[in-house]
Amino acid sequence: MGLPATKSYEYERRRPEETPLYEILRTELNTFVSEREIENRSLPDYVTEEFEEFLRCGLPQYGFLRLKCTGCKAEKIVAFSCKKRGFCPSCAGKRMAESAAHLVDNVLPHVPYRQFVISYPFPLRFYMNASRELCSKVLRIISTSIHRYYTKTAEKNGIKNSAAGSISFLQRFGSDLRLNPHHHILVPEGVYILVGDKPVFKKAPKITDEDVEKLLMEISAKIRKYLVKKGYLNADGEICLNPEVSSVFSENEAVSMAAESSFRNRIAFGENAGKYVTKIGSGFGYEEEIPVAKSRLCRTMQGFSLHCATAVKTSDRRGLERLVSYMARGPLANERVTLTDLGKVKLKLKKNYSDGTSHLLFTKSEFIERLVALIPPPRTHLVRWSGFFAPNSPLRKAVTLKPKIKKGFQFKSCSHDTEDGEEGEGGSKEKSLRSSPWARMLERVFKIDVAKCDRCDGTLKPVAAVTCPGGIRSYLTHMGLDPDPPSRDPPRHRQSSFEFSTYELDCFPLPLDSDLPSLSYD
Repeated sequence: MGLPATKSYEYERRRPEETPLYEILRTELNTFVSEREIENRSLPDYVTEEFEEFLRCGLPQYGFLRLKCTGCKAEKIVAFSCKKRGFCPSCAGKRMAESAAHLVDNVLPHVPYRQFVISYPFPLRFYMNASRELCSKVLRIISTSIHRYYTKTAEKNGIKNSAAGSISFLQRFGSDLRLNPHHHILVPEGVYILVGDKPVFKKAPKITDEDVEKLLMEISAKIRKYLVKKGYLNADGEICLNPEVSSVFSENEAVSMAAESSFRNRIAFGENAGKYVTKIGSGFGYEEEIPVAKSRLCRTMQGFSLHCATAVKTSDRRGLERLVSYMARGPLANERVTLTDLGKVKLKLKKNYSDGTSHLLFTKSEFIERLVALIPPPRTHLVRWSGFFAPNSPLRKAVTLKPKIKKGFQFKSCSHDTEDGEEGEGGSKEKSLRSSPWARMLERVFKIDVAKCDRCDGTLKPVAAVTCPGGIRSYLTHMGLDPDPPSRDPPRHRQSSFEFSTYELDCFPLPLDSDLPSLSYD
């Protein structure tokens, strides 16, 4: 008996303006930005741009792709997305699915894989967030140690001149939206050697708890040595107070405050603001500590945690795609955010705390503050390629799969309706809507056929990209849709306390009643 046919679903616009996350930013963002400006802690441009683009993401009032059915001539529009890397649930989900599909279909060879997840002590998290150079160096230490483990294991089994590789994903968030930089590293469970001119994969023995302990001790010792050398730690392993940080943080106090408070699970701004601290946590560089077993293939030491229990077999490509999706996921899903009747933001945790806590409660301003800390600064690499996956590796081309990437469709950019005789004329390079990466991803992940007409089951084809404000308004009005985007609430400010007795009038004294002229109403 064969498997039942897969059901195909029709595409519907996601309507981001109806989500609690959009409502929070629509009503509170202007106030939050204005209050930071009053405090002389203005948000940097990349942060405000992230918020502004999110409020435009998925709204046809800011531009859309116009589609038309070849059969019944019915039309449909698809709004443009913001394509940002911070917190947008839709764009993060799309990037997650695209990354997983691309790596599995076009990059990752058919070999077994293992995931290494490493988290860091709280002070090191703050420093890694504040310095791109430090974050890169720490990851280089970890990748080199993992590669050396596999090549040394191969040497013990008589395999020389081998090469290992890895792909790392930087996740900057935790379940509670606290700033928590940590790395998920995908590693082929073995090495490649050259036999003639052809690379051959040699599978490594399964990693053991003892191997994890030795690997964690090596990683923590090398990172400690580097931090002492650069002045982040003193010779005794204690934290120094003034390390070098990137200009993005040294020049933007609001971002730095939001990040620091996020680490400490405190509030940085507003009436609930916590106190400043100059030293986060305590020392984490003591050499006498030893790894502690948390579970199978999971060890902790000096605030570091290394988890290596997740592995995927060679034949399980779907499992590999799910694993990569998990590693490349975004920080937030719309389903986790709700608004209470009192206007508070309730965030559902993915996993309850040890004390039973299942939700966190914020004011809207406090919730936006958490999002500020999660937005990656410009030129921050979230994916890194190492070993034989590195761009300059001579093995990269021979080891990776041959890409089968298809280019997307071509369409006109216009602001007015196109004549019927000219629709869809994108030249000889025009392709069907189904060939676009966006349409293929919807079909792959959600089984949605975006090119299917919901009236006659015909085929939808792209007509034009409408980007001109005048053309957008004319078309939406013609189709009976609202041409105006949701309105934003103006800035609101808390009224400061005022004592009249201490206020000195810097003007003329008020006249007495006897000095006032009499008024006649005759």
